[in-house]
Amino acid sequence: MKRLFSLLLFIYISGATMAQDQKAKEFYDKGVKSFVARKPSDATESLLKAIEQDSTYADAYFKLGQMSETARNEGNAMKYYAKAIQFKPEEPSYRQAYTYVGTRALRAGDYQKAKPLLEYALKQSPPGSMIVKQLNKQLETCNFAIEAQQKKLSFAAKDMGEAINFKTYQYFPVLTADNETLFFTARSNEGDENLFSSQFVDGKWSKPESISSNINTPANEGTCSISADGRTLVFTSCDAKDSFGSCDLYISKKVGDEWSAPENLGLNINTHEWEAQPSLSNDGHILYFSSKRRGGFGEKDLWMSELVNNVWSPAVNLGNTINTDKDDISPFIHANGHTLFFASEGHTGMGGFDLFMTEQKLNTYTKPQNLGYPINTHEDQVALFITSDGKKGYYSFNTKQTTRLYEFDIPQELSTRFSRVNYVKGIVQDAQTKKNISADIELIDLKTGKTIERVKSDTKTGQYTAVLPNGSHFGLFINKDNYFNKSLSFDFSEKTDANGKTVNVSLEPIRKDVDIVLNNIFFDSGKAELRPESFAELDKLLLLLKGNPQVKVEISGHTDNVGKDTDNLALSQSRADAVVSYLVSKGAIATNVKAVGYGETRPIAANDTDENRQMNRRIEMKIF
Repeated sequence: MKRLFSLLLFIYISGATMAQDQKAKEFYDKGVKSFVARKPSDATESLLKAIEQDSTYADAYFKLGQMSETARNEGNAMKYYAKAIQFKPEEPSYRQAYTYVGTRALRAGDYQKAKPLLEYALKQSPPGSMIVKQLNKQLETCNFAIEAQQKKLSFAAKDMGEAINFKTYQYFPVLTADNETLFFTARSNEGDENLFSSQFVDGKWSKPESISSNINTPANEGTCSISADGRTLVFTSCDAKDSFGSCDLYISKKVGDEWSAPENLGLNINTHEWEAQPSLSNDGHILYFSSKRRGGFGEKDLWMSELVNNVWSPAVNLGNTINTDKDDISPFIHANGHTLFFASEGHTGMGGFDLFMTEQKLNTYTKPQNLGYPINTHEDQVALFITSDGKKGYYSFNTKQTTRLYEFDIPQELSTRFSRVNYVKGIVQDAQTKKNISADIELIDLKTGKTIERVKSDTKTGQYTAVLPNGSHFGLFINKDNYFNKSLSFDFSEKTDANGKTVNVSLEPIRKDVDIVLNNIFFDSGKAELRPESFAELDKLLLLLKGNPQVKVEISGHTDNVGKDTDNLALSQSRADAVVSYLVSKGAIATNVKAVGYGETRPIAANDTDENRQMNRRIEMKIF
């Protein structure tokens, strides 16, 4: 009897369940008919009743998911699609649900969840269809991100605090080469973008100030770039009166404490399309920027222009090694002059905009490298600045409510991938009057003879800044008409770290009986043969002699006090003779130059340290 009762109860429950499923099916069919008849409210009501009758009704969930996706109700679409997958897993017709849920998981940075969903969607997609291309790209992102997270960089970003983050939105930070002045864009909720600057004083950043009333206007000014010395500014202005259309790039120069009225960079750079996000080279002679103009490879591309004879050359596209069919934006050329950082949606990354780096070699660019996790995440990373010494990075991070500036120490794993640079700064003055003067400053690689950089000291303040890379021997030549040239020597052939130094320069007016040290004349120890690194200095002196054929100069050789007096005297004479022979061989009038060796008799420093003895081993010139 008990077995008979149990059997009857089972038959009753099964019949009731089948009846309930049938009722759910009726609601489902009614909902589909309403959907086809474009009655979404009726369709939703019927489908919800279907899942009330059968909470495992996968097809009803799937249809609700489709309707929610069409209505752009992401919350409901995710909820219903997930239920459909749960109750009817690996259903081929649910490819849309797998794609939708997988894509959202990818956007949220849940790569482990996204990957199997997208893999199944790909499996069910028609070969050669557009969705296959999308899914393959998304799976490439998943695989890259999972591997990148396993190779996590040592990275900890620090909010720059309320003093700097004083408005609702702050972004696109840039610094001068000495890391003492910060420029950035800021705007309030009202929407007017302006440029601000802050000084690093006593270990902290000062209260930001508007860069200049000549620059900030009721129109939007932002996303700027600054030269190494902080005196050439290129920035973006949108809808200005003299704009060619959309956003254009403008330039302003600082003389003393005043910024000049901005000038549109002209049709070689600006078009009626969007141009923005500039990045200047150290000396302000090369400009990188992003533009949506024609002639690119997709959406926004990276472009470059060079200042030649004081005219910006027609912008050229950086090519498809860097640019993709998606947006490639926010270029930043590091102070080393050959490492370019930028943001891209098109290169493989963590999803959205990631930061990449590439090296310029022989007018080509290497394949861009992702900067890695967690510098890059599933969020958009756009604007990056890395200091000239390679020690710190600055960027902006945005939430739905605000955008703030952050700083971080460059991870060791990243710092080994690009070269750091040094800087030298100071003031150029007249040696007699102590008046600040403007002079031409040229950085030459003494090993190759190539000019690396040309800058000027400020007309009013006399201030200058030059950037010196590692890996070679450099001469810094300070030139001004009617003054003797001044040269500084920096041997960074074996240097790997980076730092800065202050060197004030006094230029002597051209006159008789002034001893000028030629700092970039080199000989091997105990020998009198000129090393090739000497030629840049000698060629500068040659220009002076040829330009002033009436001038007669004495070239004098000097040594330290190590060794015999007679040997030192002979060596100094031989070295002076070598310099004169070079000058005469290159066209100097033989009767206008004479060589004198003084040996160790005229030291300019005590011979008590290696550094002082090196100062005493020198070649000088003077007019007689």
